[in-house]
Amino acid sequence: MDQAMPNQPKFLPRVEGNSYVATASGNPFETDEEEEIFSRHKMVLRVPSHCTGDLMHLAVSRNWLLCLMGTADRTTLLRFFLPRAIPPGEAALEKYLSGSGYKITRLFLDPTGHHLIIALVPKSASAGVSPDFLYIHCLESPQAQQLKVRRIEKFKDHEITAVAFNPYHGSDSSTGPILLGTSRGLIFETELNPAADGHVQRKQLYDLGLGRPKYPITGLRLLRVPNSSRYIVVVTSPECIYTFQETLKPEERSLQSIFAGYVSGVQEPHCEERKTDLTYSQLRFFAPPNSKYPKQWAWLCGEGIRVGELSIEANSATTLIGSTLINLDFEKAMHLSYEERRLNIPKSFVLTEYHAVLLYADHIRAICLLNQEQVYQETFDESRLGRLLNIERDEMTGSIYVYTTRTVFNLRVTREERNVWRIYLDRGQYELATAHAAEDPEHLQLVLGQRADAAFAEGSYQVAADYYAETDRSFEEVCLKFMVLPDKRPIIDYVKKRLGRLTTRKQMEEEDVEDSDEANSIKALVIWLIDLYLIQINMPDQDDEGRRAWQAEYDEFMLEAPVLACMRQNREAVQQLIAEHADPHNMARFAIAIGDYDEVVAQQLKAECYAEALQTLSTQRNPELFYKYAPQLMVKLPKPTVDALMAQSSRLEVEKLVPTLIAMENREQREQTQRYLEFAVYKLNTTNDAIHNFLLHLYAEHEPKLLMKYLEIQGRDESLVHYDIHYALKVCSDLQVKEACVFLECLLRKWIAAVELALTFDMKLAKETASRPSDSKLRRKLWLRIAYHDIKGTNDVKRALNLLKECDLLRIEDLLPFFSDFEKIDNFKEAICDALSDYNQRIQELQREMAETQEQSDRVVAELQQVRERSITMNAQDTCGVCEMMLLVKPFFAFICGHKFHSDCLEKQVLPMLTKEQTRRLAALRQQLEAEVQPQAQAQSMALSRQQAKELQHKRASLKTQIEDILAADCLFCGLLINTIDQPFVDDWEQVNVEWE
Repeated sequence: MDQAMPNQPKFLPRVEGNSYVATASGNPFETDEEEEIFSRHKMVLRVPSHCTGDLMHLAVSRNWLLCLMGTADRTTLLRFFLPRAIPPGEAALEKYLSGSGYKITRLFLDPTGHHLIIALVPKSASAGVSPDFLYIHCLESPQAQQLKVRRIEKFKDHEITAVAFNPYHGSDSSTGPILLGTSRGLIFETELNPAADGHVQRKQLYDLGLGRPKYPITGLRLLRVPNSSRYIVVVTSPECIYTFQETLKPEERSLQSIFAGYVSGVQEPHCEERKTDLTYSQLRFFAPPNSKYPKQWAWLCGEGIRVGELSIEANSATTLIGSTLINLDFEKAMHLSYEERRLNIPKSFVLTEYHAVLLYADHIRAICLLNQEQVYQETFDESRLGRLLNIERDEMTGSIYVYTTRTVFNLRVTREERNVWRIYLDRGQYELATAHAAEDPEHLQLVLGQRADAAFAEGSYQVAADYYAETDRSFEEVCLKFMVLPDKRPIIDYVKKRLGRLTTRKQMEEEDVEDSDEANSIKALVIWLIDLYLIQINMPDQDDEGRRAWQAEYDEFMLEAPVLACMRQNREAVQQLIAEHADPHNMARFAIAIGDYDEVVAQQLKAECYAEALQTLSTQRNPELFYKYAPQLMVKLPKPTVDALMAQSSRLEVEKLVPTLIAMENREQREQTQRYLEFAVYKLNTTNDAIHNFLLHLYAEHEPKLLMKYLEIQGRDESLVHYDIHYALKVCSDLQVKEACVFLECLLRKWIAAVELALTFDMKLAKETASRPSDSKLRRKLWLRIAYHDIKGTNDVKRALNLLKECDLLRIEDLLPFFSDFEKIDNFKEAICDALSDYNQRIQELQREMAETQEQSDRVVAELQQVRERSITMNAQDTCGVCEMMLLVKPFFAFICGHKFHSDCLEKQVLPMLTKEQTRRLAALRQQLEAEVQPQAQAQSMALSRQQAKELQHKRASLKTQIEDILAADCLFCGLLINTIDQPFVDDWEQVNVEWE
């Protein structure tokens, strides 16, 4: 509870006095070294010097402490803020009391600490005044506190015995709608604030007293269920506790609707009555600090203290649940004297989370709510400390205050929950004991151990195994308990949980413990669990359903990462253990778990479990195993094997599967081989010639129609096909697949052989083949062969004429030699006339073309003659088109378009526009020209023959002409610059940007 009080006041050292902590009768709260749960500390209140007298009443909320101090002549209200030592607020109340015959019975302070109600009653029946109350509104400013006192006349004649403040609508400036309970059992609603002077509304909501002159309401509390609009009002009288509840609209402030159904008789308030000879009772609630909804309720009545919880369900019909009685032996006290009764019956109490602190006439004591044991008692010396008045708890902070006529004490609560776990443990409430011992590993081990022992004693072996696994009990001790049981489920679960704890701790520590004791322990547990599982799976009297369940659990266990790691490190030991159980299925699964698929497939094939072997092969990812075992599976399971191979797609190399595919002992195997080869060719797009040759051979032998489709798909380009054409031709020739042979001979450009073969079985194919060559002479030769084959010896003129229509390369004169010498010419009259007419037309076209050619030749000769006679006139005023200087001062070029340039100016402009090849040729020509200059100089000094000098000059002129052809090939303005119009002005923008910057 010390953590629940953030704003603790500063105390003086603890006041020495008689204290007693009970430890008898099995009390669990014995503490040797720890601080006591409850301890009393004297508070120092900075009371002004002019305020004297005894302390009369005290109320505290949200660290605001208000107390009444008085003498016979003066009564003063003081308001302290406990966390800081600021001057207290002060208000004199004697003008409302002295001479009027009033006395103060009780203070009621709202949760904010800003609204105080003081109940006033006549001092005696002869005082001549009626009950009344005062309302004090408290304000604070940086300079001082202000306490505004006002008498509320509306409640004249009503003694206020209980107040239910509204924590949901109340604020510093207004109480919001609140409930007032009176000594006659009436419940009123009102709202108090400093601005409503003389305008306080009084509204009677319910009458519990039913007209009785004395039926005091001793407790009154307004609650709202969390996350709902259901309001609850709890009311107590000396012998009864009532509850009212109703759901209000969110915008509704008035509390009248809560009681409307009860006033009209539609509902009856829930009531619990307890016989008592006490004239008072007290209602208390416990809520965690700063919480608006209590966790527990307690009612001090004639039987003792009734304690329970509150419902948090919005639609619950019952509000106060789980009532437990703390017996205070009130019946024994009935026979005592008045003085003894006064000392043995509590006057008041406060409620904490686990204790009730009772206030008696001369001492306080704390009783545990869970086992009703007294855990604390402290006596107050009246002669030294003053008469003990009351005990109060600040519900906002959790602080407890005990006050006498002279002193205020703070009752500090230190970890009151420290031994609650032991109480729950002794009572067998293991869930609660576990929850409260969770923060202390030592206590938790004790709880779990006792809980496991209890479960084992009750025969709940499964539950016991779970809890034993969480304890530090000796492994051997626990195993011996379970080994004698016929059911092995508990020990398997226990060992699995212990293994889980070991592996988890190893992962958290992140240490290499391969050679450590911990690693050996993990190995032992894993191997033992495998042995236990295999015993259950292979038990002779085990039914199929039970065996499947154990097998599924075993498979799941074997796939756990720590188990797999352990098995890989201890492969031989595990293999030997499984072999001892003679369980080939689990031996195979073990090999799969550790990734030894080679061994798995080998064992399955050895046991003739071909389907299982294929399934294992399909689940692994090592292609080498497919190449190794697929041939055997192809023999037994052709279609499933091919399905598995196709499922691997491109992960397998088709070439390495050839040994698998050559197993074709029956039709099914052949069909499946052909299916996979088609998959490889058409889906995987393999280009391996062996695979294509294999498929082609199967087609040629069994599926000639599919062969032609395959050949057409491969195409007629010899360089693009993926099969061996010569091999394919030999296979098709051997198997008499003539149409394929024709196709292949065409591919090899053996047109004559292809046509001759086609003529033996299909004239249409022969004609199509003869039309394929691009060479017209070859096509004509092939058609002549077709004509010879089709006409020779038949003298069928009609057939010959049809051939002339089919091939425009044949003429009637080509076909006449194939007919008999005695055939009548009249039969060919029409064809011969057509041929002559065609020849005549062609002769006329040739004559026309020759005339046009002669005309064009004459025109070209005339134009060349004009070009020879053309000249360009140079003037002295002509300038260079580049430098604009006089043209005749330097060598120059003049173009037919009229533009003229100096030789060097033109060269500078043209060089950047030349190609790389032209640049290299120009450099080479210049080198050759420079090389020729030296022989010319030597010719001047040496007497060379005239013929040699002439040859040298001619060679030099030729080089200069070639150089000029490169530089002056086209006009700069009319040709070169126009050709570069689409080129950018700048090639390297990055370099330009750098230069500009």
